Amino acid sequence: MDNDNIKKENFSKLYQEKIGKIYRFIYLKIGSEPIAQDIAAETFTRYWQQVCRDKDIKNPSAFLFRTAHNLVADHYRSRDNRYNLDIDKYFSLKDDKVDIERKAVLADDAKQVHAALARLRGDWRQAVSLYYIDKAPIGEVAQSLDKTEAATRVIIHRALKQLRRIIEEA
Repeated sequence: MDNDNIKKENFSKLYQEKIGKIYRFIYLKIGSEPIAQDIAAETFTRYWQQVCRDKDIKNPSAFLFRTAHNLVADHYRSRDNRYNLDIDKYFSLKDDKVDIERKAVLADDAKQVHAALARLRGDWRQAVSLYYIDKAPIGEVAQSLDKTEAATRVIIHRALKQLRRIIEEA
């Protein structure tokens, strides 16, 4: 197998493995499906461009999350966009086994958590989202924040304390 086919195969595997996490990461920040899809596509396009230039990317996952983070920032800088999330699309509440009252409680809880997350500092929100929502390992979260693992654990701990305070105040 030649080098180009190896690159394509590796890219395809990475895409299949990471597209869901990258998309959720972006969607959580943007709140719009079409815009999140566009930014996710651009994130992988930029990764592919680097691969084609024979750049040695030591941690593809960190590269993708950092690129997605930067593209989201560019999106907000380019327009007057508001942080707007459709909670029902992000948190699936369509399980028929759960009664309507329980759905209402879950939706209310999700809105409360979303509102609290929106009040956190950007890096704190990113750390909590990656670690708890996307289930990313601490090392991956640290690399996406460009911090050490120890510093990332501290950020997550402080962010959770702040989330508790915000929720208790509400």
